[in-house]
Amino acid sequence: RRYFIEAGLRSAGCAFILSVYFVIFFFSVGCLHTLGVIGPFFGYSLGSLCASFYVDIGLVNQESVTITPQDSRWVGAWWLGYVVSGLLTLLAALPLWFLPRALPENPQTSKLDHPSNQHKHTLSITEIAKDFGPSLKRLLTNGIYLLYLVYGVLAFNAFTIVITYTPKYLEQQFGQSASKTNFLIGVTSIPSVALGMFLSGWIMKRFKLSLLGSTRLMFFCSVTSLVCTIPYFALSCENIDVAGVTVPYQGSIEVQDISRGLLTSCNTDCGCPDFQWDPVCGQNEVTYISPCHAGCNSTRGAEQNMTFHGCTCIQSWGLTSGNSSAVLGQCSRETSCTKMFYIYLALQSLAFFVYCLGTVPFFLVSLRIVDPALKSLSVGVFLLVLRIFGGIPAPICFGALIDSTCLKWGQKKCGGSGTCRMYDIETFRYLFLGLVSSLRTISYTLLWIVTIQIKRKVQNDKQMSKDAELQHPVLCDPEQETTLK
Repeated sequence: RRYFIEAGLRSAGCAFILSVYFVIFFFSVGCLHTLGVIGPFFGYSLGSLCASFYVDIGLVNQESVTITPQDSRWVGAWWLGYVVSGLLTLLAALPLWFLPRALPENPQTSKLDHPSNQHKHTLSITEIAKDFGPSLKRLLTNGIYLLYLVYGVLAFNAFTIVITYTPKYLEQQFGQSASKTNFLIGVTSIPSVALGMFLSGWIMKRFKLSLLGSTRLMFFCSVTSLVCTIPYFALSCENIDVAGVTVPYQGSIEVQDISRGLLTSCNTDCGCPDFQWDPVCGQNEVTYISPCHAGCNSTRGAEQNMTFHGCTCIQSWGLTSGNSSAVLGQCSRETSCTKMFYIYLALQSLAFFVYCLGTVPFFLVSLRIVDPALKSLSVGVFLLVLRIFGGIPAPICFGALIDSTCLKWGQKKCGGSGTCRMYDIETFRYLFLGLVSSLRTISYTLLWIVTIQIKRKVQNDKQMSKDAELQHPVLCDPEQETTLK
């Protein structure tokens, strides 16, 4: 009789206590993730500020620099961010020096923690190592956990690619500078991410979602965010017209390959270096990779106000000699590119917000699909696998794929290929968006399978509990019934 009463208390009281504990825990995790987003917000803002300054700030006159932040040769003051963040880290560490060596103890807690009231056995390293193998085997033989682990790796690969290469994609696709891109990403995306994480914890607290409910919420948010990214494919700009790279010289039959020294008749006698990249914009709205390749024979002005005149390649377009001039820098893109850029940022913020509504369940599901004794090990293995197979290979492999879309490579002073000066943005777009969408689709398919497996597991557990209640029914205590009467 005492056994059944204690069993009833465990089934009712402990369930209530655990539900309250998990509600508070879920909400706390959501708040912590939200606070963690404040750092990237300031990071993007600081990166935007540093990218607007030339790399040799303080050593050269900024007015003497003839290139602009929109130029592919521009190198921002990347080192300045490390200096500022290092100083801020030192300032944040100063209050830690004033913490006491030991925190004050609660008298009630100290009595409970007294050595006379404790009979704990400290495990040795040998005992821990001996138990590690069987525990790891139990963890890796959990089919649901393995499926969820593979899903996490694929989803984290897609996430890493998006975080790493979105600024570069926006710069190349819409012709924006690095400083402006980083600033707008931080202003638009980071607040939506923070709000999504906070609401994720609030939803878990408000609706007290179970394991199956958490998985369904995560699947719904993931698929919805994927749908929000479909319009990305329609937001595109065309490559700028670069003579000899994307469009032929006037009178040429096909695009000339400048890297192989195939020049046209208007600049053959100029002796232009093959790998030179000093773009100028002609009055015919065509970009030439250098004044030499445009056939210009005279200059006026100095530094950023320099103009080039008598450009024979521009005259071949039917312009008169008085209209055959060029200015420094690439020709600007169409005005619709700027509008598409802001639409892309708005859709990206919406997609991030919806996706981050499933942030808290993403980490907590890995805890609730394993045995209680394996929770710590499951978290360690989960994060380790995510960092190794999700965070390291993706940027390297995708970076190599991006290089395959390069149309014009620079050249180092010591020889060899330098940085890419111009990409085929159409191929870049399909490669970037297509690969990310494919990885997410495959991962969400695995998440759907995990959801089905969890649903079956929950149904089996309910059936087993019903069978156990039928085999061991809770009997009524006559004395307690008399007392109640």
